[in-house]
Amino acid sequence: MKKQSKKPIKTAEAKPAGVVKTTPETSAEPAPKITKKALVEQLLTSDKGATIEELSKQTGWQSHTVRGHLSILKKAGAEIISERVDGVRYYRIITA
Repeated sequence: MKKQSKKPIKTAEAKPAGVVKTTPETSAEPAPKITKKALVEQLLTSDKGATIEELSKQTGWQSHTVRGHLSILKKAGAEIISERVDGVRYYRIITA
């Protein structure tokens, strides 16, 4: 049995300060990451609303997880309504 040799990983920290070049893109802070819960709320606040299938596709959640999250939002005080349009159920958050 042979041991695999471990090669050192080259990172920016391993280089001397003079070698690392900073540009406006690398020195700027990254954009804040949007969470799946925030994404669901954002889709529900649109004028049209969203279907369970759309929410599942955007978040990667299964449909029962989306329905569970809608239930949690309702318990937290969000006013969520559902409407059937052309045989498709849309969910929306009513903002006051």
